[in-house]
Amino acid sequence: MNARDLVSILLTTDGGDRKFRDLVNLHTVDALACLAAGAGATEGSSLLAFYRETGAGDAVSSAAGASAVIRFTEWDAIHVPSGATPGAMAVPAALIFAQDYQAYVRAVAAGHAIGLALSEAVGGVSALPETWPGLFAAPAVAAVSAAIALGLSGEQVAQALVLSMAGSSGRSGRPSGMPSARWLVIGEATLKGIRAALAAKAGIKGDLELLSPSWMKGQAAAAVALEPNHVDPLAITGVGMKPFVSARQGVNAIQAFRHLLEKGVDPNTIDSIEVFLPPVAAPVVSRLLVAEDRLSTIAHLGLQLGIAAFEPARLMDVDRSRPFNAEVMAFAKRVTITADDTLAGKGWPARVVVSEKGQTHEAVWPQTCGEDAQVMLDRKIDSLPATTVPQLQRLQAALAGAGAPAVQEARSLLLKFTDASFPRSEAA
Repeated sequence: MNARDLVSILLTTDGGDRKFRDLVNLHTVDALACLAAGAGATEGSSLLAFYRETGAGDAVSSAAGASAVIRFTEWDAIHVPSGATPGAMAVPAALIFAQDYQAYVRAVAAGHAIGLALSEAVGGVSALPETWPGLFAAPAVAAVSAAIALGLSGEQVAQALVLSMAGSSGRSGRPSGMPSARWLVIGEATLKGIRAALAAKAGIKGDLELLSPSWMKGQAAAAVALEPNHVDPLAITGVGMKPFVSARQGVNAIQAFRHLLEKGVDPNTIDSIEVFLPPVAAPVVSRLLVAEDRLSTIAHLGLQLGIAAFEPARLMDVDRSRPFNAEVMAFAKRVTITADDTLAGKGWPARVVVSEKGQTHEAVWPQTCGEDAQVMLDRKIDSLPATTVPQLQRLQAALAGAGAPAVQEARSLLLKFTDASFPRSEAA
């Protein structure tokens, strides 16, 4: 698919549509709330320090650091079928350049659209673990968002896109240790995308035929040709916020279990829990638990249900540096995960069966009425340090006004949250 054709679809978004603006506003505040949470964590602050020290404190380096930290939290919004998390790149890249509110809305929307298109075409979750779809698409998300925020022409946006994707693969291996290269590569992809937009503005040309069927197929065994039907200007409407710091594969099971707790199930009397998940979701949340490995504590569903039962505030804990109490660790051993082919449908549905004193209790999630996105966002904001909460609440009100001052305020918060003086998290 020629890059010009792809970009012509991306640029059809109306930045003045009220419902669409509200959605971009919601994702903007959500991304900045994740940044605030991650900036206060040990690993997040290390990533930001790296970008400050190597980027001389410029706005582009701040955006790259912000992207790395937003993604590091594992709390940022995700499109389940493609595995794409474009907000981590789109919001910072658009914020540092946009001077006009409608241009900002179009930039964030287009970044989400290209992120989902490329992530789906490369195979989505089927491309894992060989290729990480979100990383593969990350340079393009940043490039397109930055280029549109800069007010570049359609031709220049197309050039920014192909310049950003030249040499990209989405293969990062399985980095270990802390700080982890898993998050650094997101920051570097954002940096590459922003620089591609600046290069296109300077007149540098790339190969507009780069994203060919053969090139796409070379990126992953599950990849297909990039087609117009992959490109939805309204793609952001399909990107869902995460209520907890968790692998998305386990979120519905956590919600189902919390529902049972709210109905009166006593975690102290539970004998066992069996969680049924779609086969594609089960492996991630049933890996061996390594309590010293932050990502393991975020993915392992048994531990997450133990947290929900005995330390519920720590479902919002990005850092995960403190040991979990003995009750949580013991509870994790009572949980088994079963892959269930009958659990079809979007969003990786979960069925949770609790055995308690010879009785069973069951819940399925998502239910017919899921949790409202604004409610999830409010809870996320409320979990942050007390000094941060009113700043994000003021930003929500400013964005509702749909003017350039709101973009400036959001940009100021991004720069503040990436600054060395930002306080450590008090949330958990």
